[in-house]
Amino acid sequence: MRPLKKFLQLTTKTYPNGHEAELIKHLPKDYKIDNFGNYYVKIGDSKTCFTCHLDTADWKQKDVKHRFANGYVKTDGTSILGADDKAGMTVILYMIEKKIPGYYFFFIGEEVGCQGSSKLATALWKAMNAKTITKYPFDKVISFDRRGTNSVITHQMYGRCCSNEFANEISRQLNEAEPTFVYEPDNTGIMTDSAQFTEFISECTNISVGYYNEHTHNESQDIEHLQNLCRAVVHVKWDELPIKRD
Repeated sequence: MRPLKKFLQLTTKTYPNGHEAELIKHLPKDYKIDNFGNYYVKIGDSKTCFTCHLDTADWKQKDVKHRFANGYVKTDGTSILGADDKAGMTVILYMIEKKIPGYYFFFIGEEVGCQGSSKLATALWKAMNAKTITKYPFDKVISFDRRGTNSVITHQMYGRCCSNEFANEISRQLNEAEPTFVYEPDNTGIMTDSAQFTEFISECTNISVGYYNEHTHNESQDIEHLQNLCRAVVHVKWDELPIKRD
């Protein structure tokens, strides 16, 4: 898979909530759908959950006209780009192609209140309390959904979402995999899909994927960063990351 080609394919249109099913053609053939409309793929026996969201911050679907400038993909100014979160989708599709073990969730309705992720999180919490499951299927949630190029989020709207040890180790491994990277812990996160799991999953974070000015017609994507990130994430030892947050 060529990340640039895939990213451009994913951003030919915007996908407001309700249009997510139109992206099925880009998903792996063995995808499944949970009880809440989210799409997912499972590879191996890993307890790491990787996520992105399929919807974009638009109320009406629009065609996107790409423009390229100085290493960035933008639009002609008549629509958003949808790099939030098609950049994240590009990353986890690349990881799936490389068969990196994990759960891979493509959530619906993130831009309208994290609908898909919150319903899944609630169901898992209730199932554990009702003892219909004996353990959670994953112990960390990593969302590839954050502006810029250097954030590993440690705090979201309601407080800490992952430990410093966890964020530091992700940063270290990404920076070692790609010398141009300068990832570091960032405590300025907002409410996203990964935050829905912080009550019962120890380590939940978001990682920068290189977009800027999301939700506006000035949105842009750093293509070199996205390509480098795709190559770097396959070298991170995700299952060996420290689990420290109580």
